[in-house]
Amino acid sequence: MQLSRHSFALAVTTALYFMLGSFTALAEIEIATKGSGERAVAKQISAEITAIDNENRILVLQGPLGNQVSMQVGDAVERFDEFAVGDLVQATFLESIAGELREPTEEELLVPWAELDAAALAGESIDPGAAVGKVIRAVCTIEGMNRITRTVTVLDPMGQVHVIGDIDPARMEGVTLGQTIILTYTRAMALELEKL
Repeated sequence: MQLSRHSFALAVTTALYFMLGSFTALAEIEIATKGSGERAVAKQISAEITAIDNENRILVLQGPLGNQVSMQVGDAVERFDEFAVGDLVQATFLESIAGELREPTEEELLVPWAELDAAALAGESIDPGAAVGKVIRAVCTIEGMNRITRTVTVLDPMGQVHVIGDIDPARMEGVTLGQTIILTYTRAMALELEKL
């Protein structure tokens, strides 16, 4: 197998500062490993609601460090209309990250950071029944690897550095600094939401 085709499994952890910022994870449970290069986890976060779109069931949550993320809330969450701006909530959601060590396509070179149509990707790599809120694909470079702490540091196309944790050191074999990695990050809808 050529290194350029080698899939690089990346775990989403509390150290994930990838794309949308980080939150303090209260709990994290690995629920599935899909294919050779994707891992999904259920996460629980506590954050403050800073904006609500009741019609589309979207919340903007702000973590303790001031980082914000928007999240679509699934139909399983009842009494959505009772949530208000300023409420401190605990949200449970699914997210995954996948990486491929390969050269970017011409399209990826033109648009190295792209929010993708989740519905169109469902047939490609996402379970058709999955409720996906956001999918981002980014052309990144590997800037650091630490087998002891089990972390990989990547630089995204916007110049931001992200540390991704819980990487199996065996997956780092043959990987070099400066190598290109195409990362696909998926956040599913919130499965549970409760006031604290």
